[in-house]
Amino acid sequence: MGAVVGAAGAQASGCSSCAEDSSFFPHIVSRGPSGEAPRLLELGFASVCYQITVSVMKRRAPDTREKVCVLCNRADEDPDIYGQKSVNHGLCTHENSLHLASGLSSKQARSSEVYNILPEDIQRVVKQATRKMCYICGERGATITCQEKRCKHSFHYPCGKENGCISQFFGQYRSFCQEHSPVQTVQAQQEGETLCVICLERVGDKLSYHTMVCPSCRQAWFHRGCIQQQAFHAGLLCFRCPQCNDREKFLPEMTTLGIQVPTRQPAWEADSGFIDMYQRHSRCDASQCHYAQGREQAEEEGPWYLLLCSSCAATGTHRRCSTLKDSTVSWECDSCAGLGTASSTQSEPAGPSSTIPPTSSHSSPSPETCGLASPSTEPSTHR
Repeated sequence: MGAVVGAAGAQASGCSSCAEDSSFFPHIVSRGPSGEAPRLLELGFASVCYQITVSVMKRRAPDTREKVCVLCNRADEDPDIYGQKSVNHGLCTHENSLHLASGLSSKQARSSEVYNILPEDIQRVVKQATRKMCYICGERGATITCQEKRCKHSFHYPCGKENGCISQFFGQYRSFCQEHSPVQTVQAQQEGETLCVICLERVGDKLSYHTMVCPSCRQAWFHRGCIQQQAFHAGLLCFRCPQCNDREKFLPEMTTLGIQVPTRQPAWEADSGFIDMYQRHSRCDASQCHYAQGREQAEEEGPWYLLLCSSCAATGTHRRCSTLKDSTVSWECDSCAGLGTASSTQSEPAGPSSTIPPTSSHSSPSPETCGLASPSTEPSTHR
């Protein structure tokens, strides 16, 4: 076994592993004597043994580095900017960079299952991008090319997003450089100090990449970042002008200008913010409930059947608790019958008002409940 020597230059007689003639390789960092700075030690290893040792160490060492997207060269995890990050077949990609990469077929780009794209197709795009330089950062690997005819500007998706390029998340998923990006042509004038209708901060004094206006009412001004966040929260079904509620003109204009509108339900529904609206009232609210099982229980028929108010469906009573006949199928609470709030001592209901069965539940709101029309198939382009 060869000797271990310090960085000062002492020699060892042979390989520390196989006793063959060896070369010296920096290998160990020692703390040194107490109070001294760490020092580099050297081990004598034959060349082959050194290579094997390093190889084993690499295999054993955990890879703590973040995975970098092969299409945009970023490791960022912000899904609002980059989309979801995924590793498939050893290739790490951001969803948005994958959608927008030039060279993938339109059929693939439009697919909702974006990660079904074959790894060899991604590798082909990456290889082609090594010959393209990003005109913004000057680095190679630009996977997006401006879709304007005869324009040769290529760029990384994050570089373009940070510097005024526009990418459209519908149809062919086209992207444009700053020079050829679509712009708003709406004739809208600001009056005095104009504030963003979303964040209530000052907007730019004219239309620009960062300052936008509703094409319908022409009065709602907002920052690009603010309207993008609203789009993320509202989703496709409820995205509209925050002031005039227009959708017919607003949605095509915003998506053409690069606002990404996800095809999903509103965030407030996904977060169960209105879950109580979808629950059927199931409690007897009579001033005195006589059912032995309690106010929260009811039977499917007879005197202990629970009737809901035929007008509001937010108040209920057992038939017996409001002295109703077993044949009664509809009942109206005191508030809806115009008698005001029911007294804590009142037991008589307003009586039957119709033969319509009681409301059983609230249905989930349709797009029309958001004040929306059916979404158009593809936004028009304003150039």
